[in-house]
Amino acid sequence: MPPSRVLGIAAAVAAVLYVMLDSGVVRPEGTPKVMSVTLIVLALIFTLGAWTAGFGGQPDRRPMMVGLAAGLAGYAVLRLFAF
Repeated sequence: MPPSRVLGIAAAVAAVLYVMLDSGVVRPEGTPKVMSVTLIVLALIFTLGAWTAGFGGQPDRRPMMVGLAAGLAGYAVLRLFAF
């Protein structure tokens, strides 16, 4: 699994989440902190998807799923402490 691809996807996901949820571009007020729980649950779903992709004969999907999960989880944790 190429780490540059995983990190690139994770950074793109975190950037989109910041713009949509907390930057004030879409909504003047930020979203509530409870949204981080939803992001963590979604990250767990993508983690399970990455895990099962290895067994299902589709290993080329694993970097995308891991990147999505890392971006979601990283942004959710950052959002709990920074915003």
